[in-house]
Amino acid sequence: MSARIIDDIHAIRERWHTKNHPFFAALGEGTLPLRALGVYLAMHYQFVQRALASFGILYTRLYAYEDVRKAIIENLAEEEGLKAIPREGHVPHDHNELIVRFCKAAGLAEHDVHATKMTPAWWARSLHYYHTALHEPIGVILAMQTTQEGQQPALNSEVVLPALARHYGFAPGAREIEFFTEHAEADIEHSRRQAELCARYLDTDAAKARALEVAAQACRLRWASITDLYRRDYLGEKEILPAGV
Repeated sequence: MSARIIDDIHAIRERWHTKNHPFFAALGEGTLPLRALGVYLAMHYQFVQRALASFGILYTRLYAYEDVRKAIIENLAEEEGLKAIPREGHVPHDHNELIVRFCKAAGLAEHDVHATKMTPAWWARSLHYYHTALHEPIGVILAMQTTQEGQQPALNSEVVLPALARHYGFAPGAREIEFFTEHAEADIEHSRRQAELCARYLDTDAAKARALEVAAQACRLRWASITDLYRRDYLGEKEILPAGV
């Protein structure tokens, strides 16, 4: 039964996997402006500020669960560059610094990254993530998290990194694209831990049903956040505003 619920969670992730979004299809074809990918990472930077803060809530709420508590700390230590992911050849990286590094290569200054205003879908995704950490049961939280971090490995290894090498002049392993290189592997570890733990704590039919519902909401919001960028930064659509604004 544990394997079944993980398969169901992974099926939701694959149904809404952003590697299949037209935004990343344009990247794969070399038609996406590099700056648009920088804006994507700047938005991700803003999202991460809320997501990482929610880990503090989780640590407090779930302190009695030693396995989850230690997984949270290990994840945070890797995100903050205090330890390397447990894979040969890896060294610690401050993941926020990796974001800023690529954004600079894509034409955004560090202050641009810090000042980026999230679009409505990015706000919705951030608040959903935070709300889930604050209110949902342990297994539901972990199920949602594994659908989010679990998209990074395939997105980066199958789409982003090959496109950056083929169309944008970044050699494999280049320092500027280390965010994508690192997350192609780091989030294999993060999502694997989350999946294993959520299977342990989704111990009722009600919890499993709620986990699938919340995971689907998160995946749809992630997809919508990329749609915001596709419409604005690739198609050039203008935001519809009230008269006089």
